[in-house]
Amino acid sequence: MMKVADFLKAGCEVTILFADLHGYLDNMKAPWELLQLRAQYYEAVIKAMLKSLEVPLEKLKFVKGTDYQLSREYTLDVYKLSSIVTDHDARKAGAEVVKQVAHPLLSGLLYPALQALDEEYLKVDAQFGGVDQRKIFMFAEKYLRSWVIRRGYTS
Repeated sequence: MMKVADFLKAGCEVTILFADLHGYLDNMKAPWELLQLRAQYYEAVIKAMLKSLEVPLEKLKFVKGTDYQLSREYTLDVYKLSSIVTDHDARKAGAEVVKQVAHPLLSGLLYPALQALDEEYLKVDAQFGGVDQRKIFMFAEKYLRSWVIRRGYTS
């Protein structure tokens, strides 16, 4: 949270994504019925922490993944991206983030692609995350560069 505070104090616009759909897809870490409540709880806690640090909140925005991830366009983009991603790269990218189980679900393979697409859909300049996210960041760098060019995306 201190790094988020640093970004806001520096005048950066910060978007915090509550990846509610990802949480559900990652071996159902969060039941569907609790997704909305978790997002509300986390937003309240994060705001309270930042306020206690006297951090300005004017440039802070919260977005729930399900606000756009259930759209037709996003779904089509998931299919398009999945048509160029290899099984090996998806497993490798998600190895430190996706819950590891004896019989992994297909949803765990989608996780890195979904996170990569989030960067595009949120129209952000960068992602910030823990060390466990580094393979997904590299995955996004690899696949989004070629995919965005093919898609004709321009910001």
